Amino acid sequence: MSDTPATAQPPAEAGPPRAPRFLLIWGVLLPLLALGAELGLHLLGDLFMDPIPTPIHALLIALVPLANGLLYRALGQEQLHHLQALNWLNGLALGVASYYALVFLPLTPFGLLAIVAFGIGFLVLSPVLSLIAAIRGRRLLKQRLAREERSLPLPVGGVLLALIALTLVDLSPGLTRVALQMTMAQSPATRQAGVDLLRRVGHEDTMLSQAYGYFTPFSGPLGLLASWFPGTEQVSQNQAQDIYYRVTGKTALEQMPPLHGPYNRYRDRSMEFQLRGGSAVGRAIPEVSLVGSRLEGSLDAQASTAYLEWTQVYRNDASTTHEARSKILLPPGAVVSRLTLWINGEEQEAAFGTRSATRGAYEKVVQARRDPVLVTTAGRDRIMVQLFPIPARGGEMKVRIGITVPLVMDNLRQARLQLPAFRERNFGMAEDFRHAVWLEANGPLTGTPLLRTEPAPSRTYALRGEIPDAELGRGPLVGLERDPGMSTVWGPLGAEEKGILLQHYQESPVRAPRRLALVVDGSRFLAPHAQALSQALAALPATVELGLFIASDDNPPQGGHRTPQEAAQALASQHFTGGQDNSAALLAAWNWAAAAPEGEAATLLWVHGPQAQLLGSMEPLLQGLQQRRNRVQLLTLEAEPGPNRVLEALEPLAALRVLPVTGDLRQDLERQLAAWQPGAKEIRILRQPQAPGARPQGPRTSDHPARLWAAGEIERLLDQPKPDQKAATALALSYRLVTPVSGAVVLEKAEDYDEAGLDRPDNARVPTIPEPEEWALMLAVLALLLWQFRRRRQAGSRSAPTALPA
Repeated sequence: MSDTPATAQPPAEAGPPRAPRFLLIWGVLLPLLALGAELGLHLLGDLFMDPIPTPIHALLIALVPLANGLLYRALGQEQLHHLQALNWLNGLALGVASYYALVFLPLTPFGLLAIVAFGIGFLVLSPVLSLIAAIRGRRLLKQRLAREERSLPLPVGGVLLALIALTLVDLSPGLTRVALQMTMAQSPATRQAGVDLLRRVGHEDTMLSQAYGYFTPFSGPLGLLASWFPGTEQVSQNQAQDIYYRVTGKTALEQMPPLHGPYNRYRDRSMEFQLRGGSAVGRAIPEVSLVGSRLEGSLDAQASTAYLEWTQVYRNDASTTHEARSKILLPPGAVVSRLTLWINGEEQEAAFGTRSATRGAYEKVVQARRDPVLVTTAGRDRIMVQLFPIPARGGEMKVRIGITVPLVMDNLRQARLQLPAFRERNFGMAEDFRHAVWLEANGPLTGTPLLRTEPAPSRTYALRGEIPDAELGRGPLVGLERDPGMSTVWGPLGAEEKGILLQHYQESPVRAPRRLALVVDGSRFLAPHAQALSQALAALPATVELGLFIASDDNPPQGGHRTPQEAAQALASQHFTGGQDNSAALLAAWNWAAAAPEGEAATLLWVHGPQAQLLGSMEPLLQGLQQRRNRVQLLTLEAEPGPNRVLEALEPLAALRVLPVTGDLRQDLERQLAAWQPGAKEIRILRQPQAPGARPQGPRTSDHPARLWAAGEIERLLDQPKPDQKAATALALSYRLVTPVSGAVVLEKAEDYDEAGLDRPDNARVPTIPEPEEWALMLAVLALLLWQFRRRRQAGSRSAPTALPA
């Protein structure tokens, strides 16, 4: 038996190699799904992070599945083509995927949990899985080339190109993240360098995102490195808000958020809801606007007072109710003495109570969504007005604020009036919006060209016109001529007329300060006024020692004696930028002024712009001013209108006085400096209560001087070493005034006042516009009656029968 050799089987025909399935799933499909989800979230407003800022980011992210897909295709072919292009694309994929894997590294553990719990964590893990797929795909490509005795160069070019592209696209946001981390360094020099870098190249949306507490991963490799900045801590939301103000001079939460979409609009509404009823004004609500404003006033030349009533109408075009909030600059020394709200077409007067009681009542009624309005003080000569709810879909609310004003006396012949104006508001106005103004007086009136003379009742004068909002509270002041021989007037002491108040005019020499500490705000708002400040210093008397303190974070505030020429040179070389912390300069200036020889007067004059953020503590300055009362007088002059948190902190100080502004800083400053020239005189108004039965002197006037006396007495009671809060509050409620210890509130229902422990409004004690002119009108009526009586008597004598001769 012979063996038959077995027939050899022909070798199987080799097919094309099979590419690994994981490369297709992890490296192509998963990143494409994540990119689509991210673009979808971008359209919805992104629930978790900033949307992709530019289409270039989407293109860079799309390169990852594209490179992995081409590599998957190449590994499945018999012949490898375009090897150099594959290497570059693989390098790009490695660079982009590595960056986003590091960005999402903090979320990776949550992604693993989400896979187990919900199966959705693959979206968070897509950068890591794409990177793993790219690395494994490259390893397979190297193994195949090794079998073919070929090599694969390192993907240095592609990786570098990816990092350069990411850095360039996010250069400004990346540098911003680096600079933000520098501001958290332990070294003061490094912190200041971070602020300076932000002022030069800072990306505003990135800073706003940090200030709003949004997660912002898309800031390139520079931003990623910034999170590992040595010796620093992460920037908190409050710290980011302070930094944003230092860089831009603006308040972050009053700016439009950097994100848009349904979710972010919901987040904005949530923030607005949190501000509702509070003491912050917040960002303007586009759908809420002031649609009507009427400012009427009556000026009394005899008493040098004015009573103004500002009627405002608000409209809400949103689909939900909103609260209108504003802070208003009052004329110097003015006080709110009336508040009215229209409810269902009827006027409802305010109740006056303690500050805590009125605010508590307002907040409680706001929660019940009923109609209240609240007015409280918000710093020297400033008030905050809040009203809620303005009905949705075209609803309106109408409010009236009554203000008692002491006129500014230049001399016995001339008095001036500054009109109130908005300084903060969360509502808009039309571009051509104007305030309707009507002023009457018992003496000749002069004013801005926007106000024209109008005919008025007998022995009265009137001005009427429309003033744009930007010029309200600035521009030429209203002037009132008065009889210089009128040295004493009197009026009732309170609504019950339990006595009288004598008001005397006293002309006396000005007590010029020995030292003047001039503090200039170094923020960007003062840059246009540097030349005007320098020129105005020439009006400073040679007898006054000048110290200049510029609030700037570039250098610590410098003091010491300077000539006006030296101060002008320092102002000319100053770089005004960002928003500056004025607290350190104010404290240094006060210390220098307070070191004047004992018995010599000293003044601190602060020229400032808006102070939207309180960066430093005011407690050291408050301590010095309160412990050494009457040592230094503090004057403030507003160069640019806006919010002022510093003045709010300094409200308790009796030594603080806000100077009137005309819109011309040089003119305002020169007027004040010239008032200290040797031989200059000033007008002082002395108000003295008299017991019942006292003999009046001079003509009778209204009870507005009594209100101003009460406001001054409240200030005196609060400025004592031991403030008498109880007596001050009782006096404020007796005269129905809004003061640091009292407020005014209108509630919808009578039982709301009882529940809040407030007295119900007394309409009989409400001041009205005609008060200063009522005596002039009475005289006119009396003259008319006398004329008619005389005419009838003459007609009767002509019609009498003539006696017949005897």
